[in-house]
Amino acid sequence: HFSQPDRWIGSRLQKVEAEVAKGFAEYRLDNAANAIYDFVWNEFCDWYLEIAKVQIQTGNEAAQRGTRRTLIRVLEAILRLAHPIIPFVTEELWQQVAPVAGLKGESIAIARYPEAQPEKIDETSIAYVARIKQMVDACRALRGEMGVSPAQRVPLLATAGSADELQFLHSNAQVLKSLAKLSDVKVFEDEAAWAAETQN
Repeated sequence: HFSQPDRWIGSRLQKVEAEVAKGFAEYRLDNAANAIYDFVWNEFCDWYLEIAKVQIQTGNEAAQRGTRRTLIRVLEAILRLAHPIIPFVTEELWQQVAPVAGLKGESIAIARYPEAQPEKIDETSIAYVARIKQMVDACRALRGEMGVSPAQRVPLLATAGSADELQFLHSNAQVLKSLAKLSDVKVFEDEAAWAAETQN
């Protein structure tokens, strides 16, 4: 069972593999290196790892298995992708990661270099995670505007404009709590329900 964030990071991997191939083809090693750097730090580490922690802590066995599988497969692909730029570090790490990912080989240097597979790109999952990012960023911005310390956990009270939004907020409450440093997420169907709660 692969979640939307699992499919999202796999889709982003396909896109960065295409960007890296373009950089090499154009002899723009800086573009290739920057694409890898941006993906590893801004997508894999800043977002996916944090979401993956929540999925492993709160998901059922199938969800946990899907997340672990995604984590190790993407990490292994990252190492092969970055090998021409940081060869010695990636070789050392790959020797430990590849067996866990179920891959065999004497060296990362002779392993197949990653190639983008556009058919594996899931635009729905990309849009889904973009919504999560937008909500987390909005919570972080609101905290900043109100002068709330990043270390202080506060509750989020939110109204849903549609059934889809209600489902989305409920489904991602744990992710929002973790990434936006919230103590609770309460979702109301409309402003009347929200007003009744806040007046109590």
